[in-house]
Amino acid sequence: MRVGFFQYAVIWRDIQANLDYIATKVKNETFDLLVLPEFFTTGYAMDTKEEILPFVEDLNNSTTVQFLARLLAETGNGMISGTIPEIEGGILYNTSILVCAEGLVASYRKIHLPDYEKRIFHPGDTAIVYQSSQAKIGLTICFDCWFAQHTAMLKRQEVEVICHSSCFGGPVTPTIIPIRALENQCFYISCNRIGEEYFEGELESYRGESQIANPDGKVIAKATNTESLTLIDIDLNEVNHPDFGRLITKDFQSEHNKYTINL
Repeated sequence: MRVGFFQYAVIWRDIQANLDYIATKVKNETFDLLVLPEFFTTGYAMDTKEEILPFVEDLNNSTTVQFLARLLAETGNGMISGTIPEIEGGILYNTSILVCAEGLVASYRKIHLPDYEKRIFHPGDTAIVYQSSQAKIGLTICFDCWFAQHTAMLKRQEVEVICHSSCFGGPVTPTIIPIRALENQCFYISCNRIGEEYFEGELESYRGESQIANPDGKVIAKATNTESLTLIDIDLNEVNHPDFGRLITKDFQSEHNKYTINL
């Protein structure tokens, strides 16, 4: 399975410009699954609800979903995942989408919101795994990875590949990703962005360092702090079959299933 991430400096509050930029970068590439950053159509900084309202999307009539579906159909590629601001019934969500050439196949509303987002967005309440023709794919967003329980809920649904769209600047999150991959015996694709934005008048930088970790907790691809379109081939037979010690267990899934995990 060919997977990867596109780490770049999201264009602030210009949905079409971001979509067009993504298209120019991936049109000659081949992939089964590509992960984009959190809020890849708008940028992350939003100090008030009024600022983000012009850019929120209804998933039943989403410009972003329609554009990505066309792009995938034209290029013959598999799926793209990323995060957009969603609105439903007047309520705003930070939502991860999974799109194929036929359209939207799965969406996930961010469960773990940092305080900055709680002022505007409502948390989700359901862990999402989608069964594609190749793999069981889980969706997570940024701060979610700090909570082992959330990833464990994906594991109970037998997740094989986790998509993680992010916007962060600190050093902690990149250290967590390999641990989540290891403890859940799955592949983990984390896509952060680069560049800068103003938060309440203060200029902040994004770290980049997008990465792909394998089920042994090894980072098998990692970006620096510059733009990077990274694609690699992974072997799904590695899921649940650790190299670090065959005597530990032959079936990680049954061990995870011993626990009942609720929100």
